[in-house]
Amino acid sequence: MRVTEKGLGIEDFSDAITELGTEEANQDGGFVPETEPVPPPPIELTNVKKHPEIGSEPVRPTAHPVRPLGQILVHRSGLTQEQLQNALNTQSQEGGRIGEILLRDRLIKETDLLKALAEQFSLDFMEDLTPDDADKELLQKIPITFAKQQRVLPIGEEDEMVSVAMADPLNWTALDDLRALLDMEVMPVLAPPQLIVDVINTVYTRKSEGLAEMGKDEFGEGDAEELIDIIDLTDEAPIIRWVNSLLFNAVKERASDIHIEPGEKFVIVRNRIDGILYETRQANKGYHSSIVARVKIMAGLNIAEKRLPQDGRIRRKIAGRDIDMRVATIPTARGERVTIRLLDRTAVLLDLKDLGFGPDHLQQMEDLITRPHGILLVTGPTGSGKTTTLYAALSKINSPDKNILTAEDPVEYQLEGISQTQVNPKIELTFASGLRSFLRHDPDVIMVGEIRDLETAEIAIQASLTGHLVFSTVHTNDAAGGITRLVDMGVEPFLVASSLNGLLAQRLVRKVCPDCREVYEPTPDEIRNLGLEPEPFYAGAIPGHPLDENEPEAPPLGTAYRATGKGCSRCLGTGYTGRAGIYELLIMDDLVRTLALKNTDAVEVKRAAISQGMRTLRDDGARKIISGITTISEVMRVTQEDMT
Repeated sequence: MRVTEKGLGIEDFSDAITELGTEEANQDGGFVPETEPVPPPPIELTNVKKHPEIGSEPVRPTAHPVRPLGQILVHRSGLTQEQLQNALNTQSQEGGRIGEILLRDRLIKETDLLKALAEQFSLDFMEDLTPDDADKELLQKIPITFAKQQRVLPIGEEDEMVSVAMADPLNWTALDDLRALLDMEVMPVLAPPQLIVDVINTVYTRKSEGLAEMGKDEFGEGDAEELIDIIDLTDEAPIIRWVNSLLFNAVKERASDIHIEPGEKFVIVRNRIDGILYETRQANKGYHSSIVARVKIMAGLNIAEKRLPQDGRIRRKIAGRDIDMRVATIPTARGERVTIRLLDRTAVLLDLKDLGFGPDHLQQMEDLITRPHGILLVTGPTGSGKTTTLYAALSKINSPDKNILTAEDPVEYQLEGISQTQVNPKIELTFASGLRSFLRHDPDVIMVGEIRDLETAEIAIQASLTGHLVFSTVHTNDAAGGITRLVDMGVEPFLVASSLNGLLAQRLVRKVCPDCREVYEPTPDEIRNLGLEPEPFYAGAIPGHPLDENEPEAPPLGTAYRATGKGCSRCLGTGYTGRAGIYELLIMDDLVRTLALKNTDAVEVKRAAISQGMRTLRDDGARKIISGITTISEVMRVTQEDMT
């Protein structure tokens, strides 16, 4: 074996080590009796960077394993000799690595295997790997595609010796390629593979942020990609990289929409995060046509048509997440404007109890969605979470004994066991025509994305009166307004009164960041604006708003949370992170039905419902403030119509 001044050559290391995890077994299936191996001449590896997570001693790989991997696992991980013997028998019949067989049979954990390999080959093991551990300079030399495929990450270098975090110490191809890429010797350090991939995604995210500003002379355009992760792409065209970076950062910042707007001198990009627009970047106006053309190509739109609005769709993988994007363009005085709606298809659908319903609202909702027939209407402006609430309701009642059909525009989440149809007015597949067809498919539950016209409303009501449960939405400011909205469409009041089970109005408020929020004492005027009396609030005894001082998120009695001006890294400097719903649930009881039959206006209906115990949006928002979920300013922002 040859040892150079740089240390042990990879080719020598490769020849000296047996196949990963291969156990020696005798003809009877047992182990060959272990004997003390003749120790090889000591190998001095110098000039290895002392990484804080690795320790103060240089990495010293042992050329010959001290003992079989299985025996190490028996000693270290609680694996029994019987389990090991069964795995060896499987290996002799099917082949493969003993470590992979044990993992597949769930006899050991991945961490146990990596620790055993580290002990077997005298390598170090890093259980905790962070983006700060990565060597930023060496990352410039390694393509992200190679790093993710081989699961390798350089973490330290000194005097032409590189420490590389990897999951498989015997991946000689990767080690040889790394040595060629870096022009230095490589020493493996073991780490969990998924942790390596997560850190790679993070550090290359930071690297991609440098694409936000384009050079003065850079300009490019390219073809649409297949469905591969955009951070794996290596296109050199600046426009392609800039647009990819734009999408990547929007997903990272949890944006729901991207607005690309032409100005007089610059192209301005704004992202809507938690319902609020923030300007995120600018580009020279000279790049506007190229940026719009690139987005059009990705969405399959006509790049030559600049006079008419166009709609399209993009589907991309971004940092391992499947993102669906709806693209809309419209001509303006200064050029085409582009809006991109982002939808994370990998996001987990929330349950009703996760949407912020109070205990009483949750019980009433569960009663409404399990009734055999009738209509449940969810009301609110665009972007208030109506579709998410309906999806949660459908998921709650979805079972093999129910036939559920939906007509949506568009289908935002695909639900297993539910037949979902996307409307397409171009071929006359509207909400009304789809709903009419649904009735011939023996449904138990029907969801209509929105009731927009008299035809759709009449069919929905007829469906509810003939034994079907119908979910839908309308655009009104409050729950009582949904009743008068149907009457305004032309539906007879007696049909509205007999078919509706309940109406749910909702808004989304931003949740105050738990890391940087601060406690303060609201002024009496702020408390009165919420519809509360200052004295009971300060005393911590508010009628109709039970307080639990043991609530972990709640502020001290008589106080509230507010967002700090600077924010923190968790909330991206906004003071808020995520959103929660506030609700106004109107149950169609006898009093409300009587008023609906008389075609009473919405104000009177709302007043009667409040007398029956209904909480308004602002009342429910006050509960969220008292519970420490949101702030007074947020509730006031989204419930201004409740002010009197």
